[in-house]
Parts: sequence; C-alpha cells; structure tokens
Amino acid sequence: MSESTAGWLIGTPEREAARRALDVHLADDRLTELEYQRRLGACQEARTRAELLQVFADLPEPHPELPDIDADVEEDMPALAVAGCATIGLGLPVAIVLGIIYGAWWGLAVPVAVLVLLLIINAVIDRLSPRPERA
Repeated sequence: MSESTAGWLIGTPEREAARRALDVHLADDRLTELEYQRRLGACQEARTRAELLQVFADLPEPHPELPDIDADVEEDMPALAVAGCATIGLGLPVAIVLGIIYGAWWGLAVPVAVLVLLLIINAVIDRLSPRPERA
C-alpha cells in the first residue's frame, strides 16, 4: 500500500473483508474470543485503509483483501479537454460581450469552432495512439 492510498476512506466492503480475515485468525486459534471482539470493534471504528490494516499489523496472512485503489483512480484530465473547457469557459463570454458591444455575433462561432477542432484533433490522436493488447 502506498502512502498516497493509506489515507483513503473505507466503507462496508473493506470492513467485511477485515471481518472475514479476522474469522480465519479466530478459527486458527491465533486470537482469543476477547481479542477477536476487540479487533473487530477496531475494524468497525476504522475510517481509513491505514487504520484498518493497523489492526492486522502483528498478524500473519490473511489480511483483508482491499480493492486496488490505483486501478480505480482515473488519470488527470487530458490537455485537450482542459483546452476545450478553457475555450468555452473564456471564449464564449468574450464572444457574447463582443456581440453586444460591436454587434459581431459571428464571434460566437469562434469558440465553438475551436472546440470542434480540438475534438477532431483528440479523435485523431486517439486513433493514432497504440492500444494495449487485450489478453
């Protein structure tokens, strides 16, 4: 577990995984009933992955099987998406102001055209990018 994922909040699935792991330790006589109850309570009170895994720090495997966070974390927003948002977010108000002041309503087409162009460029880049092979 990396430091960046240690502080991630947990929920019911993670607590259930911890309970199942504690059940194994109880069945294998690694824990007394009292110690099992204490650790189960600590699992229920845990709010982060680090707190949950701390309950198992002195126990051998099995530990709770927690989902891989890194697989769930999406990548940062692509640069073209940021550019598209900036084009609409900044270009559209400027075009509206120019339309009101100078009557240049055709200026509304500029940010929209730039956004369409960015979408086309993004589609071309996606087509040209190598795709990972599927197993």
